[in-house]
This record gives sequence, structure tokens and C-alpha cells, in this order.
Amino acid sequence: MKFVIQRVLNASVSIIETSDDNKTSERISGFIGKGFLVLCGITKEDTFEIADKMIKKLLGLRIFEDENGKTNLDLKTVGGELLIVSQFTLCADCSHGNRPAFINAARPEQAIPIYEYIVEECRKAGFMTETGEFGADMRVDLTNDGPFTIVLDSDDLKTNSVDSGSKILDNLSKETAADVLKTCFKLRGAEDFGEAINEVIIDIRRICEAKHVCLLLVDKANRKCSMLAHSHSDDTNEEWIDWRDEEQFRLVETWTNIVPDDSSLIIKDVADLQKINLKNPAWYKSLTKAHVYNIVLCPLSFEGELIGYIWASNFETSKTERIKETLELTTFFLSSEISRFRLLNRLHMLSTVDLLTGVFNRNAMNDRVDSLAKDKSNHPLGVVFADLNGLKRVNDTKGHEAGDILLKNAALILQGVFIGYEIFRAGGDEFFVLLKGVTKEEVLNKVSELREAISSNDSVSFAIGHSYVESANEVLRAFHEADESMYADKRKFYMEHKELDQRRG
Repeated sequence: MKFVIQRVLNASVSIIETSDDNKTSERISGFIGKGFLVLCGITKEDTFEIADKMIKKLLGLRIFEDENGKTNLDLKTVGGELLIVSQFTLCADCSHGNRPAFINAARPEQAIPIYEYIVEECRKAGFMTETGEFGADMRVDLTNDGPFTIVLDSDDLKTNSVDSGSKILDNLSKETAADVLKTCFKLRGAEDFGEAINEVIIDIRRICEAKHVCLLLVDKANRKCSMLAHSHSDDTNEEWIDWRDEEQFRLVETWTNIVPDDSSLIIKDVADLQKINLKNPAWYKSLTKAHVYNIVLCPLSFEGELIGYIWASNFETSKTERIKETLELTTFFLSSEISRFRLLNRLHMLSTVDLLTGVFNRNAMNDRVDSLAKDKSNHPLGVVFADLNGLKRVNDTKGHEAGDILLKNAALILQGVFIGYEIFRAGGDEFFVLLKGVTKEEVLNKVSELREAISSNDSVSFAIGHSYVESANEVLRAFHEADESMYADKRKFYMEHKELDQRRG
């Protein structure tokens, strides 16, 4: 992946469109003031993990001057904005002949999700982020802000994991290496990753002969932790810690000030605990409260990015070096497997979730309907269609950004009413809800709740249709009946609101 980053006073991107009679016109797709214009090239080898690293580097670049004229300020400090434009020609291979080859560029079906992810992550980080249109004919205009043009290449951010693993193996006893390799191979090709990782952690605790081993994932973007797996002996007196708590995430953040990036932290005894107390009193308090009297803690990193920690606690101190070796080799294998698992999960999410509204998308809906049509369990099923009134009118009069806000608000209302049920965005302005295992009365009550919710909302209005069948495998009939019911409700809406042009939304 490559970013060409230009520091600008302002920049814009226009989409060039050609009509049927070959007349061209331009419309501005994105405009920013002070900030970065970023040309983004995505290759076949790129992943979401690589995108995360590039985003982190981009947003952390300190190339704005402070009051002393030194480039010490980053984009956030100066209130800068981002204009990110896709540019597949950055992936050109000019090594053979004079005609560039673009074989390394990712195909649209791979590149678009990664490009959209980069944009969305920058917005989540709090930056006003404008874009062009992927694959469109575009013209970029800019006003430079001094001599700052930087090429950021993901290849420069990679570490040689093979060399790292070799160094670890060189320092290990053959016995420890064999044990760790044997258990970590369980992850390769495992059908159930969660079950396999639990088995691995149980084995690692056995190898370490520790009272407790824990594998914790860290999500910096969303500021949360999650325990992926843990194992404890029956006779442990360690107290349970809920790592999902925001306070615990803030505690974990402080570990980076104590734990070396490429090594382990060892706390063997009371003296070591007292050293921690001087450096990090909050963690010392947490350790002593949980009855931890010794610990070996290793960071898990993948391509230079911290993804979590693994630790063993309450063990025989004579085995400290063996435990350190065990955990360091374990992190070498686990980091890549966990990153692969997270990538697959993220790809699954992108293929099934509507990124704008956060509900399931049409692909997920089609798969679910097909599954229900084959369901022989005879569970009753309710279906609700909700067609958003006025979306086209808002897009035409206020712009697509206002239309996106309307769609998000509509989804939030549905999520507030249909808690615990499956909600899908079936099309541009159509939403679809499945209520499995309910009574007809419960479906009607939910429809009433939805009507009440939109009656008190000034912007969101739905045409609503619903249906109920005694068996889920009749989902197609329910689908058809709910669709007809929805269109009847839509006709009624426009009869009551004749001032609105039905053709416009």
C-alpha cells in the first residue's frame, strides 16, 4: 500500500462525467481546508491489518510547524482535514520496459472495501474526511502548504517475522520448543478457532506449570479489551477481572510504558512488585487485589502493531526462564494466527454488514431467507418491512450527506424497537426485520411500537408492512405479504400527504 501525502492549505476533487451526447461536466465530490491530500494505492498483497498500520502512521505524522517553526505538530493538533483519493497507478511496476504494468494493483472487489475502511477509520478517529469516487474519472486541485510531499509505503513498516522467530528458537531449549510447536499447530486449519485457542492456552499453562494463563486482545481504535482465552488451575485464589471494563482498558494502556516492545516483563517476587508500585501504582494495586504474586507478561504484536498480551501468573520462580521462553515463542505463532482470524472476521463483517447503518446488508438477508426457507423446525416467524419515506427528496434537496444521516437515524430507530431481532437493509431505502419464534400479537405490538417511535420523530417516516406465518420455512410467502402490506401503507401515506411528490421519495 502506498500513500502520497501532500500538506495543503486546501484541496478538492471533482468527478468528471460524460453525457450520452459526449458533453462533459464536473461536480465537486470532496473539499477540505488545511490538512492532508492523500493519494491511496492498494495492492493485491494489502490487508486491513496493513491499512491499520498505514492509518496510524498517517494520522501520527508530525509535519506542521509549532510556534518555534519546528515540525512538531500532527494533523489532530492543528485541526486538519483529510481528502483521500484512490489512485491505483501508485501500484505501477516500471521495472521492465517503458510501459508501466499494473498487475500489482488490487482488483476493485478487494480494493474498495479496504479503501472504504481507511476512510471510515479516519472518520472514527475524529477527522473530517472527504473522498473522491473509486474508479471514477477525477480531477484534483490543491494549494500546497509548503514543501511537504511524503510517500508512505507499507513495505517500510514491515518487520521480518521469520528472523524474529529464528532468534526466539535459538534461545529455547529443545524440550520447550517441541512442546510449544506441538500445541500451536492445533490452530492450523482449525474449524473452530475459539475452541482451538482455548486448547492452546490450556496446554501453555500445563507447560508453564502456572496457576493462570490469559490471552488478552487490545482494540486501540475502539478503546476496549477482550479476553480471547484463559486457563486456571482448580486451586488458584486469583480473583476474576472483567477486562471489558473501560477502567481496565485504561490500565492496560499504561503497560506500554513498562513492558518492552520486543521482550517480556518478569515480576518474580515482592521486590519486583514494589518496583512496579513505584512505576505504576494502579497496576500494582490491581495485581495485589487479584492475589498475583508473580507474573511473566509478553506483548503480542503483528507487523509492528500491538494486538494484545499473554501472561502466566503464580508459578514456581525456579521455572521463570522456561516460562519466559515458552510465552515468547507462543506469541510468535499466536500473533499471526490471531491477526488472520481477526481479518477473516472483518471480511465477514464487510460482506454481511451495511457499513453506513450498522445493520445486516442485502447479502446477509438473502442468505438468511434461503436458510429459513429450508428450516424444518416449524418455528413461527414475523416479518416487518419498513420503507423510508422521503429519502430521494432529501438527497436531491439537501445532498447525499443529509440522506446518509437520515438512513442512520432510521436504522437507530429500528434497532431501538427491534432489540434482539435481525434487522437488514434490503435496498437503498428499504429495511427488513425478522422476528423468529414470536406470536402474531408480538409482531403487531412491535409494529405499533415502531409507529409510535416515528410519530415523535420529525425526520424519519416509514411505510410499514408486516406478516406472520406459523412456520419459518414459509418465509417467502411472509416476505411477499409484508411487501404488499408495506406498499399499501405507502399509498396511504401519500394520499394523506398530497403535498409530497410520490415519485420523489
